[in-house]
Amino acid sequence: MEPITVILQTFKRTEYALRTISAARELLHYDGPLRWYVADDGSPLSHVFEVLHALPDAGHHSLRRGYGWNANAAWDAAQSDLTFWLEDDFVLNQPLDLTPHAYALMDSDALGMVRLGYINPERLERVQTFAGRRYHTMPRDWPDMAFYAFTGHPSLRHRRYRAAYGDYPEGLGPGDTELAYAYQYRIGDGPLIVWPEGYPTEGMWAHIGAIKTETML
Repeated sequence: MEPITVILQTFKRTEYALRTISAARELLHYDGPLRWYVADDGSPLSHVFEVLHALPDAGHHSLRRGYGWNANAAWDAAQSDLTFWLEDDFVLNQPLDLTPHAYALMDSDALGMVRLGYINPERLERVQTFAGRRYHTMPRDWPDMAFYAFTGHPSLRHRRYRAAYGDYPEGLGPGDTELAYAYQYRIGDGPLIVWPEGYPTEGMWAHIGAIKTETML
């Protein structure tokens, strides 16, 4: 199986980050190798130390360059076609097997990302089958940009997603970065963002981020 690099995006929120790491290490399953990479946006050394103590084999960087720059740097550092993205305030509540979604992404050039965080079920579109599993496709033509086809929620991605839609925009706060990257998907015609049929639209993750992610930009 192709290795998956779990990319943890983090900044300062040590308690949240440690809860996120602990739950993921306990409940995340994959039939192949799982590697970790910590993309830290220049946190104090105490935060970096505690996170890396919880992930002693992880690659990492810690530079105060903003949300988009750090995400792009993590993508550059990931030595695998598959990356699982996890912000430091998403705590996994139930066992999650990435294996079938990895097979789907490796099997079909039409797929770029499997969203695994939260979605309003009313936003789900038609169903297609990839590698024997059924997925809802994320629409590109909703009239309002309140629909984040792309979000910072947990997701499994193939390298082809970045190749098609480019890097994260840099110089923006986290929310504006999400909107800008959602727009790149909306106007593009590259690989799809999909949502697994039967996957819970809520309850799989606890979004504990009452403290908003800070940004210097």
